[in-house]
Amino acid sequence: MLISLAYRVPPARLNEVFGSVTAYPLTEEFLEAWEAIPRTDGAWGPRYASLTRGLTSATGRPVTLFGAYDLDETERAKGNRMLLLTDDGEMDYRLRIATNAWERHVRGGVDVSTLAPLLPQPELARPFSEFIRLREREVPEAPNWVFRTGMWRIMRTLSECPLEIDGRTPLPLRMDTSGALVAWNDEDLIVTSKGTAFSMLRISGRLVTRAGVEDLVLCFDAHLTRISPKGAWSNNVWIEPADARLPILHVPMKYWIDEETNVRRVALHPATATIYEACGLDALEIPAELPDRPGTIRPQLWRSRFHTLGSGPGPRLLMRLHEHITARLPQLVPLRYPTDKSITLAKRILKYPKGGLPVAGVGPSGYKRVTIACVYRTTDARQRMLAELKELTGVSVTPQHGEPPFAVNERLDVAACHCPELLDHNTVRRAALLEDLPRSEGDDHLVVGWLETEYHPEVELDRDAKPHLRRLLGHLGIPSQFLATDPLNLPDHVEPRTTEQRKHAARAALRDLLRSAGVLDGRLLGAIADPGLSSPVDRPVLLVGIHVRAQQVERGSGPLVVTMSALHVDPGDLEACRVLMYSDKNGSWCRTGEAIADFHSGSIGTAWLGRSKEKAERTRAEIEQRLRQLITGELANMPIVLFVDGAAARKIWPGLPNTRLGKGPLPGDVLRDCAKDVAVVRVSTSVAEVGRPVTREEKANMPRDRKQPAAPDRKVYRLADSHLSSWLFAGRSTLLASKGGDAGARYTRWTLPHEARSELRKPWHSYTAKEIVIVHEGSWTATGLAALTARLCDQPIGWDGRTLLPGPLHFATRVDRDHPDHRVSGGDGD
Repeated sequence: MLISLAYRVPPARLNEVFGSVTAYPLTEEFLEAWEAIPRTDGAWGPRYASLTRGLTSATGRPVTLFGAYDLDETERAKGNRMLLLTDDGEMDYRLRIATNAWERHVRGGVDVSTLAPLLPQPELARPFSEFIRLREREVPEAPNWVFRTGMWRIMRTLSECPLEIDGRTPLPLRMDTSGALVAWNDEDLIVTSKGTAFSMLRISGRLVTRAGVEDLVLCFDAHLTRISPKGAWSNNVWIEPADARLPILHVPMKYWIDEETNVRRVALHPATATIYEACGLDALEIPAELPDRPGTIRPQLWRSRFHTLGSGPGPRLLMRLHEHITARLPQLVPLRYPTDKSITLAKRILKYPKGGLPVAGVGPSGYKRVTIACVYRTTDARQRMLAELKELTGVSVTPQHGEPPFAVNERLDVAACHCPELLDHNTVRRAALLEDLPRSEGDDHLVVGWLETEYHPEVELDRDAKPHLRRLLGHLGIPSQFLATDPLNLPDHVEPRTTEQRKHAARAALRDLLRSAGVLDGRLLGAIADPGLSSPVDRPVLLVGIHVRAQQVERGSGPLVVTMSALHVDPGDLEACRVLMYSDKNGSWCRTGEAIADFHSGSIGTAWLGRSKEKAERTRAEIEQRLRQLITGELANMPIVLFVDGAAARKIWPGLPNTRLGKGPLPGDVLRDCAKDVAVVRVSTSVAEVGRPVTREEKANMPRDRKQPAAPDRKVYRLADSHLSSWLFAGRSTLLASKGGDAGARYTRWTLPHEARSELRKPWHSYTAKEIVIVHEGSWTATGLAALTARLCDQPIGWDGRTLLPGPLHFATRVDRDHPDHRVSGGDGD
C-alpha cells in the first residue's frame, strides 16, 4: 500500500474540516465603479490582487475577490457580478477603511471614495458544504472560489501544534498571508556553517478533485524556500508583524540597484503598505540595506543558478508531515494505493547493448547515416566524449581534428572538432567559426553536435554560449546537446565534480543527443513489446505526445508553445520504427532530428493559439489538423495512443478535467469521427494536485529504522475507493536511488549529525509520482494502456533513469525546454 500526501474529506466531515464562509455579493453598480478605477498596478499584477492582499494583511483573515468567471450559475442567477469572501463571519470596520485607502492610492492620492459606499452588508455565514455539490459516481462540483479559498481553516488547524521531527525540538508553524505555513523561528532556519546562506521550511496545501473519487481531496507538500538576506533576485518578501496574532505577511517586492548611485533599492507594493498603515497597524518599511542574517524581514529568493544550500526537505520530513496531518486532522482519510499486480514491468537494462549500438538502431532516425560531431575545447571533454562513445558502440573511437569522421559502422561515424573560440562564453560573433563543423551530405545524412560547455552549478555565468550555439546550429540543421566541464579556476568554496558525477553527466548527455537524433538501441522495444509481459504491444502502433505550454511574459498572455512527437513502434523490427516530430517551419511531420533543428532555430510559440475560449478552439483545430497529416499513407490505419499532460492541457480540451472527464472535446476527436482507433491517456505529474508519495506499508523490504520512509517499489499502484480506474506510478530520482543519495530519507535537515553537515549542500529529492488516467480506451484495455504508460516512463529512450512523462510526451516537452528562448521571458507558465 502506497501512502501519499493526498486525503479524502468524507461528506459528513465537510463542515468540520472547512468551517464557514461569509460572502459580500457585489452588485452591478459596484462592478461599474470598479471598472472606472484607474488601471495603475501594471507590473505588480492584477488590481484585485493588491486590494485583497492588503485586506488579508491588515485583518489577518483570508479575503478574496472574485469576478463573474469564478461564480457558478446559481450565484450569477441572483444577479451577482462579483463576490468578496472571508471566513467565519462579518469583517469589522477595517473593510471600508482599507477599501478607501486602496482607492485613494490607485487614484494617485485623490481623496475620492466610490467603492466603499457600494459595499453591501454581508450574507450570514454559511458552511462551505452549501457551495459543494456531491454527485454520485462523479467528482464534486463547486464554484472556482471554493477551491481557491477552502484551505485557510485547514492550514490554521495544522499551525496550532508544532511539527514533531525525530526527537528534536518541534518546529512551530506560522501562517503567512498566502495561506501557507512557515517554520519562522530563527533557530529553525537551515543555515550554512559560515552563516551565509539560509532556507526556510514552507508547507502548502491545495483543494482538488481526483478522477473517480466522489469526495473532495486535499493535497499537501513541503518545500525549502531559499532566503536572500539582502533582497537580490527576490520578488516576494515575508515580514513579521508586530502583532503576533496576525499572520506573517507574504507580499510582492521589487529589488534593483540604482544605476546612478549603485545603491540597493527595495520596494513593497505601495497599495499593500497604504492599506496596512491606514488600518492602524505598524508602518511597512524595508530599509535599503538589510542585515546579513534574516530577521523580521525575509526576501524570498526566486531566481539564482547557485545557492550554497541544497533544495528539498527530503522524504523523511514529508513522512513527519503526513503524521502531523493525520494527527491534527483525523477527519481526513488518506487515499489508498494498493499494488496493481496485473501490471508487470520489464527487467530494466541499464548497460549499453552487448556488442554496441546495433546498426538497426539508426533506422528510427529516418536517416541512412548519422555523424556525431564532438566539439570540444579541452582534452578532458574529448576524452570523456570518446570514452562514452566507446561504451555505446563497443568500438575504440579515435577521430582526429581536421580529418574525416571515424566510421563506427556503415551507418554511424564520429568527427572530432577542436573549436575553443566557438565554445567560449565571451565570443560575440560565432557564425564565421562554424566552418570547421561537418555538414550533412544529402538528405539521408544527419549531423548532430555534442558540444563542450564550461559550467558548474555553483558558479554564476555572466554569459552563456549554449542558447546562441543551439540556435546557430539549428539553422544549419544540426540538433545539439552539451557536456559540462568545470571552469579552470573554481572559487574556494566550490568543489570540483567527482569522477562519478562527470561520468554520469557524459552518459546522460550522449543519451539525450541520441534522443534528439531519433537513434534507438532496442531497449524500449523490449520494455513494451516483450511477449512475456502482461498486455504487451503486439502490433504496430503510433504513440503521440502532445505538449502545450504558455510562455510567460511580463505583461499579458504569452504565446502558446505546441510541440508534438510521434513514435511509430513496430514491435518486431527496430529498423522499421520511426521517431517523428511536427515542424512548424515546414508545416509537416519530419524526422525528429530535422524538426528539432527547425524548432530551435526559430522563435518560440505563437500568440495565435492559447487557452482562452476562442484561442482554445483554434488550438484544438490546429492539433487535429496535425494529427490528420500524421495519419496518412502507411500509417493511415494504425492504432494511435495520444499522451497529454493533464494540468497543461485541460483548459484546451474540456473533456480532460475531472469535472467533465470524457464528456467534452478531447484530442483526436476528428480522427475518431473518421472511425480511427484513437486512445487518450492523461498523465499528471504536479504533486500539488496528485500528492507526493510518502512511504509504503508492506511487510517485505522495510527499513530497520521505523521512522524512515519506505521507498516506493518498482510497481504500479492502483487507486482504491474509486469508481474510475486510475493509477499512480511512483519512484525515486536517479540521485535519490544512488549510493549515499538517500540522506534525506535517513535524516531531516534539522537532525543531521555534525559529521554529515556537508549533506546540507546537496539537493534532497523526494519521491516522485505520475497519475495515469485513461480518458478513452480505443481498442485497448484501460489496464493495458496504464501498463504501456508506466513502461514508457520506466525504460525511456533518451537515458538510463526514469522519466516523469511517457516517452513521446517526454520528447515533446524536452524539445521545448531546450529551446534558446525557453526561459528568456521569465520561466514557463504551466
